[in-house]
Parts: sequence; structure tokens; C-alpha cells
Amino acid sequence: MSTETTTATRTQPETDVPANATPIVCEHCGFELTDEKQYRLHLGLEHYGQLSEADRQTFRETYHEEEADLNRFRIIALGALVMLYFGFLIVYALLAV
Repeated sequence: MSTETTTATRTQPETDVPANATPIVCEHCGFELTDEKQYRLHLGLEHYGQLSEADRQTFRETYHEEEADLNRFRIIALGALVMLYFGFLIVYALLAV
């Protein structure tokens, strides 16, 4: 089974484009996306074999930016959980005396 067949038969998730925004429609499958960044990620993840080398490079750059943003979020979330844990630990220590 080829990649194109798998992509064509896979169902796309529902998207919710705000009423005042103009959706970006994928030229390959007709999928509607809300912004340019999501469009570039969609192209690279779903239609990588059909892209030119310039589009592939744009996808790779966008993917690395998204990965960096997610890593930053994970670090901040972990820090918040650690602070919350130690905050509860200190409150318990003060109230248990």
C-alpha cells in the first residue's frame, strides 16, 4: 500500500475555523487549517512526498520551531508541578505541627 493511498483513505479530524477568519485550504486534500504554520506542518506530515525541496525545507524549519516551543512548554509545566508539589509539602509541614 503506498503512502498516497494511506493518506487518501485516512479521515481528517474536524477543524473549527473561526467565522471571521479565512481558512487555508490544502491543495492536495482540501483540509482547512487556521493559520500558515499549521498549514506548513500539515503539508510536511501528510504530503511530504509531493512537496518540492524548498517546501520540505520550510516544513523542517517549522517543525523544529514547533518542537522548541513544545519543549519550552514541557519545562515550564514541569517547573510548575514541582513548585506546586513543594508548596503543598510546605503547607502540610506547617499544618501538621
